[in-house]
Amino acid sequence: MKNKKGSRRNRNKKSAAHNNPQLVVDRFTKLPDDLLLNILDRLNTPDAVRTCLLSKRTIHLRHMLSRFQISVDSFVPDCGYATLKDTIPMNAAVADATDSILNFRRQDIPLRHLSVCFYLKYYDCLTIGKAVARAMATNNLLDSVEFIILPEKKPEHYSTYDLRHNGKQLMRFFGACTDAFAGLTRLYLRNLKLGETDIPNIIATCKLLEYLRLSFCETEDSVLQLQVEHPRLVELDIYHASLELVELNYLPNLKHLDFSLWVCPHEPLSFGNVPLLSSLSLTNVAMRYQEVIRLSHFLANVPNISDLYLNFGSEKIWVQPECPKLLAPVLRNLQVLNLDELPEECDISWTCFFLEAAPSLKEMRVTVWDHWCGMQTDKVEREEQGYSEKANVEWESSAPDGFRHYNLTKLTIYGFQPNDNFLGYIRHIMEAAVNLEDVSLYDRKVLECCEDLDLKIKVAPSWYPQTIEEEELLRKQITEGLVMASPHVIHFRS
Repeated sequence: MKNKKGSRRNRNKKSAAHNNPQLVVDRFTKLPDDLLLNILDRLNTPDAVRTCLLSKRTIHLRHMLSRFQISVDSFVPDCGYATLKDTIPMNAAVADATDSILNFRRQDIPLRHLSVCFYLKYYDCLTIGKAVARAMATNNLLDSVEFIILPEKKPEHYSTYDLRHNGKQLMRFFGACTDAFAGLTRLYLRNLKLGETDIPNIIATCKLLEYLRLSFCETEDSVLQLQVEHPRLVELDIYHASLELVELNYLPNLKHLDFSLWVCPHEPLSFGNVPLLSSLSLTNVAMRYQEVIRLSHFLANVPNISDLYLNFGSEKIWVQPECPKLLAPVLRNLQVLNLDELPEECDISWTCFFLEAAPSLKEMRVTVWDHWCGMQTDKVEREEQGYSEKANVEWESSAPDGFRHYNLTKLTIYGFQPNDNFLGYIRHIMEAAVNLEDVSLYDRKVLECCEDLDLKIKVAPSWYPQTIEEEELLRKQITEGLVMASPHVIHFRS
């Protein structure tokens, strides 16, 4: 009985604490400073400071935070969204908070991480840049310093004039705060039109830079090439750059490259000194005028790729299947392969050329998906904009009969349908990959945006198995006649 009463009493205490915010605050503030700081450093800085101000016991901790992370998102109006007009006070709040908090923090406490996300408004930028530069000069800095510089409008609302204006604003900010840029380890830029030497100058000034993202960043029309050189850069992410060629001349520490949506008709990248590059992500919606890419040539100077991601945007396949003899030198270290957004109506057997050319491959993921809400569906518009007609990729295995792969252990397919295209493909891989441990099959992807799809677009129904009986029948169909293949490795995950 005592235990029961005690349990009820404890539950009542917990309920009382839950219903009494002041009691929760009192308990929180009784924790030792080191534990409180550990908790506060997990919050964004405005929330951490507000928490410190709840009690006289914790008010001094706002000057002792080792992480400073602030974003315009912390100052969104109470309605939950921001208009263009709202960006003015939001950005001013970021600038004021950055200046105040960094100026008054205790300098004997190391500042491990600093991240500021703000709009490209010059005088606010100036306040932020000067405050960050002072913090770099006076604090025990810094494992990570990050600027995320946002445009005021959405990308689709920008004119060439707007992009050029943004570029001038950025370079004005950059010129006034080179000390701050010199200490950055991470930099995000977007929606800019810059001069011939602007991007190289920024990269050269940011001597500690380890991560750079350029999104919707253009150069003046007369400049069609970008040369990238940096001794410390580890990750480079370029999205929708209107360039003929990006030359990666000297990036001795580059490990990850993400390059998306190029406009040139030929190979968009030239690889120079990139000895550590091991992770490569390429995304493109290929147009009629764009050539297919031969990976044996494209990656000739990059023999250490272990993780390869290729996204085809539900459109034309833009890589050329090649024989193992040509491809093996560049894919010999490949361990993880992800082929995303292959068009639904096309045969997928061509992807096996990767298996034949990559003896170290351990995991292969294939997504077959027509993402209709992200595609151009009007036939006239497709013709005028230069879209290609989707067609099967011609490929014949050049491997000898009885080809075996000994390292592939996992095959994952999103968009699986019980037809000859998929069943034959899975059978072929299960026969070749003698150590396969897991085959995971998922239904088609569905995102929130897909719920508002135009009713005029006729989407083929999914025939993904719905019952255990259907799943067992498919396992039998796939493995029938395959001596070494076990139906137990096949899993229907949706």
